[in-house]
Amino acid sequence: MKITVTAVSKFQRYFPGRTTEVDFPGGTLEDFLDWVRDAYGLDVNSHRNIKITHNSVLAKEYDQILKDGDRLSFIPIVAGG
Repeated sequence: MKITVTAVSKFQRYFPGRTTEVDFPGGTLEDFLDWVRDAYGLDVNSHRNIKITHNSVLAKEYDQILKDGDRLSFIPIVAGG
């Protein structure tokens, strides 16, 4: 299935472009995160300040089933003053 991934800021280095369409074999968001770790080297568990959106909604649970055409974004939490 095709999943569109948008990687913002420091997460862009893991993907060919800021927005990339990937062929994911299917499953849950958690399965996708494992697949991204293996395929692209992005281990979200090693980043404390990351938010993931699924179709523009903040993902709080990772057991969501992904569907063809879904959009995921990896966004760093930024603070400043």
